[in-house]
Amino acid sequence: MSGMSVTLEDFEHDIADYLWAESERLGQTEVESFLLKPGPIASQDQAVRGILKRLQSQETSDAVADWLLPRMTKTIESYAKLHSPSPDAPLRGGSGAWRKGYRD
Repeated sequence: MSGMSVTLEDFEHDIADYLWAESERLGQTEVESFLLKPGPIASQDQAVRGILKRLQSQETSDAVADWLLPRMTKTIESYAKLHSPSPDAPLRGGSGAWRKGYRD
């Protein structure tokens, strides 16, 4: 049996791309400019971490941070819920489900 490991790094470009598309769709030009300042999303190394570092160093307005942070939080929490190990998720590393299936 082979295993698969999924990390946040695997989805950083997808998350950043989603934030960019959402900001564009909703006409948040200041957010768009902030997200694209380092270059196209596809060429940004560790895009989400870069966004967070830039927000922490206050490289943008409070309005941009207030728009981005709740969306990033929701997206990252959804990622964690889907991909983190839980006792009842055998394909995500949960030992409880394996044990139950083995004993049945």
